[in-house]
Amino acid sequence: MIGETSDQRIAELGVLQVERARAEYRVWSATLKVLDAERDRIEREVEPQQQDLALAAVRSVMAQANGWSEHQAASRIHEAETARDDLPAVWRAFSEGALDAARVSVLANGAWKLTKERSIARLDARSVAFAATHTVGELRRWVKRFIARVEPDEVEKRYEDIVAERSVTIHHDEDGTGSLYAENLPSYVLAGIDQRLDHAARSLSDDDRTLHQRRADLLVDALDHIDPDNEPARTPNMAIGVMVPASTLAGIDDQPAISADRDWIIPANILRTLATSGNPFWYRLTTDDKDDVLAASYRGYSPPDHLKNAIRYRDGTCRYPGCATKATNCDLDHREPWPNGHTCADNLWALCRHHHKLKTFDHAIPIEHEDGWAWDVGGTILTE
Repeated sequence: MIGETSDQRIAELGVLQVERARAEYRVWSATLKVLDAERDRIEREVEPQQQDLALAAVRSVMAQANGWSEHQAASRIHEAETARDDLPAVWRAFSEGALDAARVSVLANGAWKLTKERSIARLDARSVAFAATHTVGELRRWVKRFIARVEPDEVEKRYEDIVAERSVTIHHDEDGTGSLYAENLPSYVLAGIDQRLDHAARSLSDDDRTLHQRRADLLVDALDHIDPDNEPARTPNMAIGVMVPASTLAGIDDQPAISADRDWIIPANILRTLATSGNPFWYRLTTDDKDDVLAASYRGYSPPDHLKNAIRYRDGTCRYPGCATKATNCDLDHREPWPNGHTCADNLWALCRHHHKLKTFDHAIPIEHEDGWAWDVGGTILTE
Protein backbone atom coordinates (compact mmCIF):
# COMPACT_ATOMS: atom_id res chain seq x y z
CA MET A 1 0.00 0.00 0.00
CA ILE A 2 1.29 3.47 -0.93
CA GLY A 3 2.34 5.47 2.09
CA GLU A 4 2.37 2.44 4.37
CA THR A 5 5.10 2.70 7.01
CA SER A 6 7.59 0.02 7.96
CA ASP A 7 5.92 -0.37 11.35
CA GLN A 8 2.57 -0.95 9.65
CA ARG A 9 4.00 -3.61 7.36
CA ILE A 10 5.63 -5.38 10.32
CA ALA A 11 2.32 -5.20 12.24
CA GLU A 12 0.55 -6.75 9.25
CA LEU A 13 3.05 -9.63 9.29
CA GLY A 14 2.24 -10.18 12.94
CA VAL A 15 -1.48 -10.37 12.16
CA LEU A 16 -0.81 -12.91 9.39
CA GLN A 17 1.30 -15.03 11.75
CA VAL A 18 -1.59 -15.16 14.23
CA GLU A 19 -4.00 -16.13 11.45
CA ARG A 20 -1.66 -18.88 10.30
CA ALA A 21 -1.31 -20.25 13.84
CA ARG A 22 -5.09 -20.29 14.29
CA ALA A 23 -5.48 -22.12 10.98
CA GLU A 24 -2.92 -24.71 12.11
CA TYR A 25 -4.85 -25.12 15.36
CA ARG A 26 -8.07 -25.75 13.43
CA VAL A 27 -6.37 -28.47 11.37
CA TRP A 28 -4.96 -30.15 14.49
CA SER A 29 -8.25 -29.86 16.37
CA ALA A 30 -10.33 -31.18 13.47
CA THR A 31 -7.88 -34.07 13.02
CA LEU A 32 -8.31 -35.06 16.66
CA LYS A 33 -12.12 -34.88 16.42
CA VAL A 34 -12.10 -37.25 13.44
CA LEU A 35 -9.65 -39.57 15.19
CA ASP A 36 -11.71 -39.63 18.42
CA ALA A 37 -14.88 -40.48 16.49
CA GLU A 38 -13.12 -43.21 14.52
CA ARG A 39 -11.53 -44.64 17.65
CA ASP A 40 -14.98 -44.89 19.29
CA ARG A 41 -16.36 -46.60 16.19
CA ILE A 42 -13.47 -49.06 16.05
CA GLU A 43 -13.86 -49.95 19.73
CA ARG A 44 -17.54 -50.73 19.08
CA GLU A 45 -17.24 -52.56 15.77
CA VAL A 46 -13.78 -54.16 15.49
CA GLU A 47 -12.42 -57.15 17.38
CA PRO A 48 -9.80 -56.15 19.99
CA GLN A 49 -6.89 -57.91 18.25
CA GLN A 50 -7.63 -55.99 15.03
CA GLN A 51 -8.18 -52.52 16.51
CA ASP A 52 -4.59 -51.29 16.17
CA LEU A 53 -4.55 -52.18 12.46
CA ALA A 54 -7.95 -50.58 11.92
CA LEU A 55 -6.74 -47.39 13.60
CA ALA A 56 -3.58 -47.44 11.45
CA ALA A 57 -5.78 -47.60 8.35
CA VAL A 58 -7.69 -44.54 9.58
CA ARG A 59 -4.42 -42.67 10.16
CA SER A 60 -3.34 -43.44 6.59
CA VAL A 61 -6.54 -41.81 5.27
CA MET A 62 -6.00 -38.80 7.53
CA ALA A 63 -2.41 -38.51 6.31
CA GLN A 64 -3.62 -38.35 2.71
CA ALA A 65 -6.26 -35.74 3.60
CA ASN A 66 -3.65 -33.50 5.25
CA GLY A 67 -0.87 -34.06 2.71
CA TRP A 68 1.27 -35.80 5.36
CA SER A 69 3.23 -39.02 5.26
CA GLU A 70 1.93 -41.70 7.62
CA HIS A 71 4.96 -41.14 9.85
CA GLN A 72 4.20 -37.40 9.97
CA ALA A 73 0.54 -38.13 10.70
CA ALA A 74 1.36 -40.43 13.62
CA SER A 75 3.82 -37.91 15.04
CA ARG A 76 1.50 -34.91 14.70
CA ILE A 77 -1.46 -36.78 16.13
CA HIS A 78 0.66 -37.72 19.15
CA GLU A 79 1.82 -34.11 19.51
CA ALA A 80 -1.73 -32.80 19.22
CA GLU A 81 -3.10 -35.28 21.77
CA THR A 82 -0.28 -34.44 24.19
CA ALA A 83 -0.88 -30.69 23.86
CA ARG A 84 -4.65 -31.01 24.20
CA ASP A 85 -4.66 -33.52 27.07
CA ASP A 86 -1.52 -32.64 29.06
CA LEU A 87 -0.69 -29.01 28.24
CA PRO A 88 -3.97 -27.04 28.55
CA ALA A 89 -2.29 -23.60 28.70
CA VAL A 90 -0.25 -24.39 25.58
CA TRP A 91 -3.34 -25.69 23.77
CA ARG A 92 -5.32 -22.57 24.68
CA ALA A 93 -2.50 -20.30 23.48
CA PHE A 94 -2.41 -22.33 20.24
CA SER A 95 -6.16 -21.82 19.72
CA GLU A 96 -5.71 -18.05 20.22
CA GLY A 97 -2.84 -17.84 17.73
CA ALA A 98 -0.25 -16.93 20.37
CA LEU A 99 1.72 -20.11 19.57
CA ASP A 100 2.10 -21.82 16.21
CA ALA A 101 2.31 -25.52 15.39
CA ALA A 102 6.14 -25.56 15.36
CA ARG A 103 6.33 -24.29 18.95
CA VAL A 104 3.55 -26.59 20.14
CA SER A 105 5.45 -29.53 18.63
CA VAL A 106 8.59 -28.60 20.58
CA LEU A 107 6.65 -28.38 23.84
CA ALA A 108 4.77 -31.63 23.23
CA ASN A 109 8.05 -33.42 22.54
CA GLY A 110 9.44 -31.96 25.75
CA ALA A 111 6.44 -33.23 27.70
CA TRP A 112 7.06 -36.77 26.43
CA LYS A 113 10.46 -36.76 28.10
CA LEU A 114 9.10 -35.79 31.53
CA THR A 115 8.03 -38.62 33.82
CA LYS A 116 6.16 -36.79 36.59
CA GLU A 117 2.78 -35.08 36.25
CA ARG A 118 3.94 -32.09 38.30
CA SER A 119 6.89 -31.61 35.95
CA ILE A 120 4.54 -31.55 32.93
CA ALA A 121 2.28 -29.09 34.75
CA ARG A 122 5.27 -26.82 35.42
CA LEU A 123 6.26 -26.98 31.76
CA ASP A 124 2.73 -26.01 30.76
CA ALA A 125 2.62 -23.10 33.23
CA ARG A 126 6.04 -21.65 32.40
CA SER A 127 6.51 -22.27 28.70
CA VAL A 128 3.85 -20.16 26.96
CA ALA A 129 5.32 -16.74 27.78
CA PHE A 130 8.80 -17.81 26.65
CA ALA A 131 7.60 -19.64 23.54
CA ALA A 132 5.53 -16.68 22.37
CA THR A 133 8.50 -14.29 22.41
CA HIS A 134 11.41 -16.47 21.23
CA THR A 135 12.40 -18.42 18.15
CA VAL A 136 11.80 -22.15 17.75
CA GLY A 137 15.54 -22.82 18.17
CA GLU A 138 15.66 -20.79 21.39
CA LEU A 139 12.60 -22.65 22.64
CA ARG A 140 14.24 -26.03 21.98
CA ARG A 141 17.25 -25.01 24.06
CA TRP A 142 15.01 -23.65 26.81
CA VAL A 143 13.06 -26.93 26.95
CA LYS A 144 16.30 -28.91 27.19
CA ARG A 145 17.45 -26.83 30.15
CA PHE A 146 14.02 -27.05 31.77
CA ILE A 147 13.96 -30.86 31.55
CA ALA A 148 17.47 -31.14 32.98
CA ARG A 149 16.53 -28.86 35.91
CA VAL A 150 13.21 -30.36 36.93
CA GLU A 151 14.14 -34.04 36.55
CA PRO A 152 17.92 -34.36 36.92
CA ASP A 153 17.51 -37.90 38.26
CA GLU A 154 16.12 -38.98 34.90
CA VAL A 155 19.13 -37.78 32.87
CA GLU A 156 20.88 -41.15 32.89
CA LYS A 157 17.76 -43.07 31.92
CA ARG A 158 16.94 -40.61 29.14
CA TYR A 159 20.50 -40.94 27.86
CA GLU A 160 20.16 -44.73 27.68
CA ASP A 161 16.75 -44.52 26.01
CA ILE A 162 17.94 -42.02 23.41
CA VAL A 163 21.14 -43.90 22.58
CA ALA A 164 19.01 -47.03 22.14
CA GLU A 165 17.32 -45.21 19.24
CA ARG A 166 20.58 -44.30 17.48
CA SER A 167 20.36 -44.42 13.73
CA VAL A 168 22.01 -43.41 10.49
CA THR A 169 19.84 -42.06 7.68
CA ILE A 170 20.56 -40.74 4.20
CA HIS A 171 18.51 -38.05 2.47
CA HIS A 172 18.87 -37.46 -1.27
CA ASP A 173 18.46 -34.07 -2.93
CA GLU A 174 17.30 -33.45 -6.48
CA ASP A 175 20.73 -32.64 -7.93
CA GLY A 176 22.56 -35.94 -7.47
CA THR A 177 23.82 -35.12 -3.98
CA GLY A 178 22.51 -35.79 -0.48
CA SER A 179 23.24 -35.75 3.22
CA LEU A 180 24.14 -38.38 5.79
CA TYR A 181 22.79 -38.05 9.32
CA ALA A 182 23.97 -39.99 12.37
CA GLU A 183 21.52 -39.35 15.19
CA ASN A 184 21.28 -40.08 18.92
CA LEU A 185 24.94 -41.07 19.26
CA PRO A 186 26.86 -40.45 22.51
CA SER A 187 28.35 -36.96 22.54
CA TYR A 188 31.73 -38.18 23.79
CA VAL A 189 31.99 -40.53 20.80
CA LEU A 190 31.09 -37.74 18.37
CA ALA A 191 33.61 -35.40 20.01
CA GLY A 192 36.36 -37.97 19.48
CA ILE A 193 35.36 -38.48 15.83
CA ASP A 194 35.34 -34.71 15.34
CA GLN A 195 38.87 -34.37 16.68
CA ARG A 196 40.24 -37.27 14.63
CA LEU A 197 38.67 -35.96 11.42
CA ASP A 198 40.10 -32.53 12.11
CA HIS A 199 43.57 -33.89 12.84
CA ALA A 200 43.61 -36.16 9.77
CA ALA A 201 42.29 -33.43 7.47
CA ARG A 202 44.84 -30.84 8.67
CA SER A 203 47.70 -33.32 8.27
CA LEU A 204 47.11 -33.59 4.52
CA SER A 205 49.66 -31.36 2.82
CA ASP A 206 49.71 -29.97 -0.72
CA ASP A 207 45.96 -30.41 -0.97
CA ASP A 208 43.72 -27.92 -2.78
CA ARG A 209 40.57 -29.08 -0.98
CA THR A 210 39.14 -27.00 1.86
CA LEU A 211 39.23 -28.35 5.40
CA HIS A 212 35.51 -29.17 5.20
CA GLN A 213 35.96 -31.02 1.92
CA ARG A 214 38.85 -33.06 3.33
CA ARG A 215 36.85 -33.95 6.46
CA ALA A 216 33.91 -35.07 4.32
CA ASP A 217 36.10 -37.13 1.98
CA LEU A 218 37.88 -38.84 4.87
CA LEU A 219 34.57 -39.81 6.48
CA VAL A 220 33.09 -41.12 3.24
CA ASP A 221 36.26 -43.07 2.44
CA ALA A 222 36.13 -44.74 5.86
CA LEU A 223 32.44 -45.66 5.46
CA ASP A 224 32.94 -46.84 1.88
CA HIS A 225 35.24 -49.60 3.12
CA ILE A 226 33.22 -50.97 6.02
CA ASP A 227 33.59 -54.57 4.88
CA PRO A 228 36.11 -54.77 2.03
CA ASP A 229 36.39 -58.57 2.24
CA ASN A 230 32.67 -59.12 1.72
CA GLU A 231 31.37 -56.09 -0.17
CA PRO A 232 27.65 -57.03 0.04
CA ALA A 233 26.55 -54.15 -2.19
CA ARG A 234 28.34 -55.74 -5.14
CA THR A 235 26.41 -59.03 -5.14
CA PRO A 236 23.32 -59.40 -7.36
CA ASN A 237 20.89 -59.74 -4.43
CA MET A 238 22.16 -56.54 -2.79
CA ALA A 239 22.76 -54.54 -5.97
CA ILE A 240 22.10 -50.82 -6.03
CA GLY A 241 19.58 -50.42 -8.82
CA VAL A 242 19.62 -47.50 -11.24
CA MET A 243 17.62 -47.05 -14.42
CA VAL A 244 19.97 -45.95 -17.18
CA PRO A 245 18.87 -44.78 -20.64
CA ALA A 246 20.88 -46.60 -23.30
CA SER A 247 21.36 -43.25 -25.03
CA THR A 248 23.27 -41.98 -21.99
CA LEU A 249 25.67 -44.91 -21.93
CA ALA A 250 26.21 -44.48 -25.67
CA GLY A 251 27.00 -40.80 -25.20
CA ILE A 252 24.12 -39.69 -27.45
CA ASP A 253 22.60 -37.46 -24.76
CA ASP A 254 23.03 -36.64 -21.07
CA GLN A 255 19.92 -37.95 -19.37
CA PRO A 256 20.78 -38.83 -15.74
CA ALA A 257 20.35 -42.27 -14.25
CA ILE A 258 17.51 -42.58 -11.72
CA SER A 259 17.67 -44.84 -8.67
CA ALA A 260 15.24 -47.74 -8.43
CA ASP A 261 13.41 -46.03 -5.56
CA ARG A 262 13.15 -42.81 -7.66
CA ASP A 263 14.82 -40.89 -4.85
CA TRP A 264 18.19 -39.89 -6.30
CA ILE A 265 20.05 -39.45 -9.57
CA ILE A 266 23.53 -39.84 -11.02
CA PRO A 267 24.56 -37.16 -13.56
CA ALA A 268 25.39 -38.59 -16.97
CA ASN A 269 29.12 -37.76 -16.91
CA ILE A 270 29.56 -39.39 -13.49
CA LEU A 271 27.57 -42.44 -14.59
CA ARG A 272 29.71 -43.00 -17.67
CA THR A 273 32.86 -42.75 -15.56
CA LEU A 274 31.49 -45.36 -13.15
CA ALA A 275 30.40 -47.63 -15.96
CA THR A 276 33.86 -47.68 -17.53
CA SER A 277 35.98 -47.70 -14.37
CA GLY A 278 35.49 -51.38 -13.55
CA ASN A 279 34.52 -50.38 -10.02
CA PRO A 280 30.78 -51.11 -9.71
CA PHE A 281 29.06 -54.45 -10.18
CA TRP A 282 26.62 -54.00 -13.07
CA TYR A 283 23.57 -56.27 -12.95
CA ARG A 284 21.54 -55.92 -16.15
CA LEU A 285 17.83 -56.77 -16.22
CA THR A 286 16.83 -57.83 -19.73
CA THR A 287 13.52 -56.34 -20.84
CA ASP A 288 13.41 -57.09 -24.56
CA ASP A 289 10.51 -59.03 -26.06
CA LYS A 290 12.51 -62.24 -26.33
CA ASP A 291 13.73 -62.53 -22.73
CA ASP A 292 11.60 -60.31 -20.45
CA VAL A 293 11.93 -61.39 -16.80
CA LEU A 294 8.73 -59.48 -16.00
CA ALA A 295 6.72 -61.58 -18.46
CA ALA A 296 7.53 -64.98 -16.94
CA SER A 297 5.26 -66.89 -14.53
CA TYR A 298 6.46 -69.41 -11.91
CA ARG A 299 4.76 -72.38 -10.29
CA GLY A 300 5.90 -71.91 -6.69
CA TYR A 301 4.98 -69.28 -4.09
CA SER A 302 8.35 -67.52 -3.93
CA PRO A 303 9.68 -65.81 -7.07
CA PRO A 304 13.32 -66.38 -8.12
CA ASP A 305 15.90 -63.75 -7.24
CA HIS A 306 16.06 -62.18 -10.69
CA LEU A 307 12.28 -61.60 -10.66
CA LYS A 308 12.43 -60.18 -7.13
CA ASN A 309 15.06 -57.70 -8.24
CA ALA A 310 13.11 -56.78 -11.35
CA ILE A 311 9.90 -56.10 -9.39
CA ARG A 312 11.72 -54.07 -6.75
CA TYR A 313 13.41 -51.99 -9.43
CA ARG A 314 10.08 -51.58 -11.23
CA ASP A 315 8.12 -50.48 -8.13
CA GLY A 316 10.86 -48.47 -6.43
CA THR A 317 8.90 -48.07 -3.18
CA CYS A 318 5.96 -49.63 -1.36
CA ARG A 319 2.91 -49.41 -3.64
CA TYR A 320 0.59 -48.16 -0.89
CA PRO A 321 -0.30 -44.51 -1.54
CA GLY A 322 2.05 -42.10 0.19
CA CYS A 323 4.45 -44.75 1.51
CA ALA A 324 8.11 -44.11 0.74
CA THR A 325 9.56 -47.36 2.14
CA LYS A 326 12.15 -48.61 -0.32
CA ALA A 327 11.08 -51.66 -2.29
CA THR A 328 14.27 -53.43 -1.19
CA ASN A 329 12.89 -53.26 2.38
CA CYS A 330 9.42 -54.48 1.39
CA ASP A 331 7.67 -57.82 1.14
CA LEU A 332 6.74 -59.04 -2.33
CA ASP A 333 3.01 -59.57 -1.99
CA HIS A 334 0.72 -61.52 -4.28
CA ARG A 335 -1.99 -59.00 -5.19
CA GLU A 336 -4.39 -61.93 -5.66
CA PRO A 337 -3.41 -64.47 -2.96
CA TRP A 338 -1.45 -67.53 -4.06
CA PRO A 339 -2.17 -70.19 -5.33
CA ASN A 340 -5.16 -68.63 -7.14
CA GLY A 341 -2.95 -65.68 -7.97
CA HIS A 342 0.14 -66.60 -9.98
CA THR A 343 3.74 -65.84 -9.05
CA CYS A 344 4.41 -63.36 -11.81
CA ALA A 345 5.18 -59.69 -12.20
CA ASP A 346 1.57 -58.73 -12.97
CA ASN A 347 0.44 -60.21 -9.65
CA LEU A 348 3.40 -59.26 -7.46
CA TRP A 349 4.11 -55.86 -5.97
CA ALA A 350 6.21 -54.37 -3.19
CA LEU A 351 4.39 -53.71 0.09
CA CYS A 352 6.07 -52.76 3.33
CA ARG A 353 5.28 -55.08 6.24
CA HIS A 354 2.83 -52.60 7.81
CA HIS A 355 0.73 -52.12 4.66
CA HIS A 356 1.01 -55.82 3.84
CA LYS A 357 -0.73 -56.48 7.17
CA LEU A 358 -3.42 -53.90 6.43
CA LYS A 359 -4.13 -55.73 3.15
CA THR A 360 -3.99 -59.21 4.69
CA PHE A 361 -6.61 -58.34 7.31
CA ASP A 362 -8.80 -56.39 4.84
CA HIS A 363 -8.33 -52.98 6.46
CA ALA A 364 -7.05 -51.77 3.09
CA ILE A 365 -8.32 -53.49 -0.07
CA PRO A 366 -6.65 -53.05 -3.49
CA ILE A 367 -9.11 -52.34 -6.30
CA GLU A 368 -8.63 -51.82 -10.03
CA HIS A 369 -8.73 -48.18 -11.01
CA GLU A 370 -8.69 -46.30 -14.29
CA ASP A 371 -5.10 -45.17 -13.60
CA GLY A 372 -3.90 -48.56 -12.33
CA TRP A 373 -4.62 -49.62 -8.76
CA ALA A 374 -6.30 -47.83 -5.87
CA TRP A 375 -7.07 -48.78 -2.27
CA ASP A 376 -10.40 -48.93 -0.49
CA VAL A 377 -9.74 -47.96 3.13
CA GLY A 378 -13.03 -48.01 5.04
CA GLY A 379 -14.91 -46.61 2.06
CA THR A 380 -12.33 -43.93 1.28
CA ILE A 381 -10.53 -44.48 -2.03
CA LEU A 382 -6.80 -43.70 -2.03
CA THR A 383 -4.95 -43.54 -5.34
CA GLU A 384 -1.23 -43.79 -6.07
